[in-house]
Amino acid sequence: MSLEQTLNPPQERSPGPLSWLLVALGLAAMYVPSFVDLLHGVWGSERNAHGPIVLVVACVYLGVRIRQLRDAGLIERQPAPLAGSLMVLLGLLCFALGRAQTVLFMEAGSLIPILAGIVLLVYGVKTCRRLWFAFFFMLFMVPLPASVVDVLTQPLKIGVSYAAQHLLQWLDYPVARSGVIISIGPYQLLVADACAGLNSLFTLEALGLLYMNLVRHPSLVRNTLLALLIVPISFTANTVRVVVLALITYYLGDAAGQGFLHGFAGMLLFFVALGLIIGMDSLLRWIAVQLARGRGRALPAAPVRRQPAAPLRQDGLFALRLPVAAVLAGGMLVSVGAAYALAPHQESVAKTAPFATFLPQRFGDWRMVPSPYLQVSTALQEGTGRTAEQPYDDEIARTYVNSRGQQVMLALAYAREQMQDVKIHPPEVCYVAQGFTLSGQQPLSMRAADGKTIEGRRFLARSGDRMEPVTYWTRIGDALPVGGLDARLTIFRQGMQGRIADGILVRASSLISDPSGQDAAFALQQGFLQDLEAALRKNNPGLLLPT
Repeated sequence: MSLEQTLNPPQERSPGPLSWLLVALGLAAMYVPSFVDLLHGVWGSERNAHGPIVLVVACVYLGVRIRQLRDAGLIERQPAPLAGSLMVLLGLLCFALGRAQTVLFMEAGSLIPILAGIVLLVYGVKTCRRLWFAFFFMLFMVPLPASVVDVLTQPLKIGVSYAAQHLLQWLDYPVARSGVIISIGPYQLLVADACAGLNSLFTLEALGLLYMNLVRHPSLVRNTLLALLIVPISFTANTVRVVVLALITYYLGDAAGQGFLHGFAGMLLFFVALGLIIGMDSLLRWIAVQLARGRGRALPAAPVRRQPAAPLRQDGLFALRLPVAAVLAGGMLVSVGAAYALAPHQESVAKTAPFATFLPQRFGDWRMVPSPYLQVSTALQEGTGRTAEQPYDDEIARTYVNSRGQQVMLALAYAREQMQDVKIHPPEVCYVAQGFTLSGQQPLSMRAADGKTIEGRRFLARSGDRMEPVTYWTRIGDALPVGGLDARLTIFRQGMQGRIADGILVRASSLISDPSGQDAAFALQQGFLQDLEAALRKNNPGLLLPT
């Protein structure tokens, strides 16, 4: 056997483009419809607009990295069929369940184990490790669950609002703040997730990690410090964006603040962040140089990789056996079929008319009166259409009084379709977003008219002099979930049964002047809700509670 045959054995030769064409067609069948839906959905919103950008950058980086490894002779063909098969199966299962039940982080994230599994099947563990950053970077394209974003984003939004308020006050502007709502002059600005949330932090973290990977600093300490500093850099950039939007609105009006200049402020966010990342990297470099000079040492040089004597030949580099490609493509098509078969199609709707047409003005000892107080909104922001911030199809807020003059405020919010990415917001999220602090959280357990147990929550909300005990529960389909995780599992369970569940938020609240009165307020709200449920049960069974 000649030296040429030894270095490039015949079995390394590619059987032609047909194998990779089959895999590409399978991937297209899976992800083209998914990515189109994402672009018309969460990726089309400012909250997750970084998703397609991260995907494109990750794919380009993956191609560049493969070329670098090929030129350096670091691509080895040591297939790991077991590990690769398990990774591909995991990705196909995640896609089928995620696509069927609108679990977006599973649907979009399934691309990562599928690509990693293909690399393991063709090249093995060592080559997959050398491509780890491309797969890790793809994580930043995955839309996070709304319940996770709501919990983690709220402190960030409040912190950015606080910093922006004090910076504007220091600049002597007429500004005030209530939670995440900033008032400047005659205008009000809501600091939304896109302006100061977890998604922008993830985007900037991805930008910083990509920068570090391209620069390739040899110092682990320097890389770690720069990665950690991206968090305050993101906070600073978000604060600058909110301040700029506030000033644009103050001088040019609300239309300018919400129009083109709003998008310009978004671009400014990333320019500021990139400048701060490069600036902090330069500062860390200068500090390292000074420390090295003080100790009389030279800075460590980047390691030089040794060129292997016999890199793979070009025609053997991308060799993929046709049977393996056919199995991969077949598995992808089966995953698409499973996603369609598991998708829920049966709607369960308990309300067909607007609240205003059937919600009684009188029931029991209660009658509706004009409300002297502004109720806390059930949504995070005003808007039309069902989105993560505005998930309801119908809402109503009323105030009722009994014969003793005691008042209770009622809020009902209904959605025909409860999905993983757009579902009922717990009132805790809305109250905190509108400037309230919460205390005294406790579970709710009370009896309905038919003897069933109603499970929900109670808490005391405070904002300045306003103290508002709140009692609520949520119904999703045939269950009363308590908490975001329970709601998500309920939607998934009913979706796997083929049903698209509807949902309703039932909230009662009242105002008190002293915290010691909250127990009496909770008792009053419980009696009110029991009377309301009994009144609606006659003509609208299954609306407030499962039948």
